[in-house]
This record gives sequence, C-alpha cells and structure tokens, in this order.
Amino acid sequence: MAPPYREVPNETWVRAQNPKEAAVLLLLFERAGDWQLLFTKRVAYPGVHSAQISFPGGKMEAIDTSKQQTALRETEEEVGVSAQQIELLGPLTPLYIPPSNFLVDPFVGRLTESPLWVPQASEVAEIVEIPINYLLQTKARTERNIAVGTGQRTVPGFVWEEHFIWGATAMMLEEFLAVVRTALAD
Repeated sequence: MAPPYREVPNETWVRAQNPKEAAVLLLLFERAGDWQLLFTKRVAYPGVHSAQISFPGGKMEAIDTSKQQTALRETEEEVGVSAQQIELLGPLTPLYIPPSNFLVDPFVGRLTESPLWVPQASEVAEIVEIPINYLLQTKARTERNIAVGTGQRTVPGFVWEEHFIWGATAMMLEEFLAVVRTALAD
C-alpha cells in the first residue's frame, strides 16, 4: 500500500531526522459474530493529517514507559476504551511518516468485552468499524487522487463506504492483513 514513488528510508537516515516517537493500536473486536477493526476519522484541523482515517494512537509522552503504553493510553483517550479491556497481541513493523516526521510503532490488540465507544470530540470526528472479512477482499482496494503538499498524487488505499484509507494507515493495515492471510492459510 505504499505509493510507488515513496522512498523506503533506512533506519540510520530515519534516526538522523530525530523523529517524534508515536504508537497506534489496531484494535480487533467482535460485532454480530464478525471480527471488526476500529478506525477513527480525525477532526479537520490545519495539519497534514486533517480529517484522515487512522488508527487510535499518538505521540509518546513523558508519562509513557513504553510504546505499548502509548498505544493503550491514546486509545483510551480517543475512543474511551479502558486499557484493562485490551489484550495486546503483538507489534507490527515501525513506520516512518515523512510529512509529520513521526516514527510510529503499530500494535495489534483485541477487546475482551463488547465495545462502547466514547469518542474524544477534540480529536475524533467519527468512529469507523470495518469487518476484517471485507478488508481481505479485492473490492476493498483502490487508488485515488489525493491532494498532498502542493499537488495531486495517485495513492493506493482501501475504501469502505465513503471512507478512503491511505498513507501510513493503509501500509500498517496491509501488513496486518498479510498476517491474517498467513494465519488463515495455516
């Protein structure tokens, strides 16, 4: 899901950028007998990730003792799910995001209870639940022209209803789906 023009920087180069550390959570839960994945639509604001579909998460704070704690704390703040309700399943590959200079560690977790979302109005415009079975289908994939920087770029992504998931979120999602496909094949 990386655009073909996206350069893959090496770790030394990324560290030289002194990126801000962050973490996100790919949160699984059951709804009506189907496994779902939680996304949020960010509020509109003057910034590079305004109104985008993302996973709950954010910048590592001084109070966080680990990236896992960052992902859990941010998820609790953004969607109101207590960290005690989440079973962490494991990490995915860290991803550098050049436009905002973040190095993001994604984690996968699952809710042990039925979700009751309480979105943080200052950060979350909408809660988006997407069935994993849908995301595994070819029809979930598409390309769109997106305004980036000073122009338009064609980017790959996932489509769900009126939502388009692209950029870092799509790349993390693609890695997660590869893990799911491998598990289903075994």
